[in-house]
Amino acid sequence: MALSTNKLFIIFALACLALGLINLLFSSTSNKSPSATHGTNKESVHHNDMEHTTLQNNNIGSRIIRNKKSALSKEGATTTLLNEGKAEENFLPRVLAFVFPQFHKDSLNDRLWSQGFTDWDSLRKAPEKNRLGFKIPRPSELGYYNYSDTEPRRKQGELAKQYGIDGLIFHHYWFYDDAHPGPNLHEPIINMLKDGNPDVPFALHWCASKWTVTWNSDVAPGFKFPEPGVLQKQYFPNDEVKIKEHYDWLKKFFHHPNYIRIDGKPLFMLYEKKAGALKVLKKLRELAKLDGLPDLYFTIGLTKPHAHLLEIEDEGIITATNKQEKRVFGFQIFDKVVSYPNPSDWSKGRSLEIPSWCADNFDGGDKSMVNRAREIAGIISSFDNTPRRNYEEANLFATGEPDEVVEMFRESLDAALYYEACCFPDVNDRLSKDRKHDDRFILINAMNEWAEGMAIEPSDVYGRKFLETIRDTKDAVSKSRCSR
Repeated sequence: MALSTNKLFIIFALACLALGLINLLFSSTSNKSPSATHGTNKESVHHNDMEHTTLQNNNIGSRIIRNKKSALSKEGATTTLLNEGKAEENFLPRVLAFVFPQFHKDSLNDRLWSQGFTDWDSLRKAPEKNRLGFKIPRPSELGYYNYSDTEPRRKQGELAKQYGIDGLIFHHYWFYDDAHPGPNLHEPIINMLKDGNPDVPFALHWCASKWTVTWNSDVAPGFKFPEPGVLQKQYFPNDEVKIKEHYDWLKKFFHHPNYIRIDGKPLFMLYEKKAGALKVLKKLRELAKLDGLPDLYFTIGLTKPHAHLLEIEDEGIITATNKQEKRVFGFQIFDKVVSYPNPSDWSKGRSLEIPSWCADNFDGGDKSMVNRAREIAGIISSFDNTPRRNYEEANLFATGEPDEVVEMFRESLDAALYYEACCFPDVNDRLSKDRKHDDRFILINAMNEWAEGMAIEPSDVYGRKFLETIRDTKDAVSKSRCSR
């Protein structure tokens, strides 16, 4: 029996309504799946930074959603780039790492050691193993790079971002000696200003000391020592014109948007106490203020145990350290000291530890009886300077089975992170502060000082374990919210 036109229309309408309800039900169920969650799914992608396009169906139809990629670790596990797309909460201190800029042709190295010398030469001629039988790390993924080139600096910056390194501290060499005045080993950071790599926060660390003969390399033919055992002299002028020349060179970095600041003040670090350097710093501060900056934030490296993170029983060391700090802060120049991460008798075989007065109060007890040390904790990754020393005389401060070395590093990093984040009653005040201006730091030695075995860049011995430890330890302390 033939159906009328009206009946056909009604059947067609009911079918469309049923189809719409089925599609709506399917879409609602689909959107509850992790793979279709808006803004929360983590997509596996390649290392190189690019956007990818995914198609997502809904009851209206298909629409294109562009998602920023998350970084894929070497092993293939997905790890989201830290701080991407949002301001990071100011809970943890900023983790910084030294960068050693030796790996490029430089006129001072040419004069001292021979044409084209870099510290890679020290590593290349080193034996495969140190005298204890442990392998000396060599670069794996980044290779024996020329640090003045863009690509290794770009990759270094990507690793820093991916694994939670909040900034890089470049060693800065400026001599006032007439034989070789001005900046040295500086081409990589000059190139950084041109090409933008590494594109991470950074600051400068003035290694203001003279250079002496400590490496086991032969000096360049015809080189004459200015003084016995001295390769490059340093002195500190009363001539304000020379200091202004130094500042005029520095200011392009101080004004860079990536330069690390504390309350607007560019961070400028001094390697160790040199009496003559104090007048230079005072003049640099004066010039910075004339240049429109609020001030400079000065730190100084001291060979000392951290006041709270390494318990010392030797009264002689305690007395000397207290006297040293009192004198340094008495200059009224420095904002903080750095317990410089160098090998020392008191720290050999030891990791930093959460102080007992804080560890006993994990439940949020009264921690207001102790003031935060005006100090930046320094942490050594590993240390074996066989490439720079005679085989039997090398300092094997932190070498051994790779997992044991990395675990000591993890323990120190964990203690320093927890101390700065959780051991004082100003947590809420810190959370309300812009992270870019906070004054809490941890300093790792180093990103790439390969000839002393201090390299957290990927190596044939440690792989990415140091980098992974930084990421995982920061994540664990952040998630713990000060409870253990």
